[in-house]
Amino acid sequence: MCILNPNDWLGVQVFRSEEARKYVSGVAVHWYQDFITPAVALSSTHKKFPEKFILATEACSGAMPWDIPKVSLGSWKRGEDYAHDIIQDLNNFVSGWTDWNIALNMEGGPNWVKNFVDSPVIVNAKSDEFYKQPMFYALGHFSKFILPMSKRVELVPNQNLPKDMYIVGFQRPDKAIACILLNR
Repeated sequence: MCILNPNDWLGVQVFRSEEARKYVSGVAVHWYQDFITPAVALSSTHKKFPEKFILATEACSGAMPWDIPKVSLGSWKRGEDYAHDIIQDLNNFVSGWTDWNIALNMEGGPNWVKNFVDSPVIVNAKSDEFYKQPMFYALGHFSKFILPMSKRVELVPNQNLPKDMYIVGFQRPDKAIACILLNR
């Protein structure tokens, strides 16, 4: 796998070389580039190299300088942001989605470069407790209903669907259809 340079979304330099392409199975795309590059760029990459996987990585809320506080206990907006990003990515041929840090302390660390962020699980070492954030439940929702070996099915939204409604569908190995819907 190689990390996809955000300036090379459509070209994927490493895949342009037949020799290099033999040694790379897929690409990782970073969450913090999403506000620069639209998710449809993932579909463009997939169309050029359908045999290669795309993995969304390093997701976290609170990473931008304007994200204050870094840790926002109980923030449903951050949970919705996760769900929205996962739906957008899955609808554009991403085969997996990972968080940067599944558990952090109350300040959003530890982190050697001190770029503190939020996390699905926040650990309060002083009181010996942990808090499952809305991001945790958003991730869990996808994990519960989209089983391994599920295949994404294209859904064509009805024109009457509200504009803030997002959906992704999968056929599971048991032949059931699972749809995940986000109403922002």
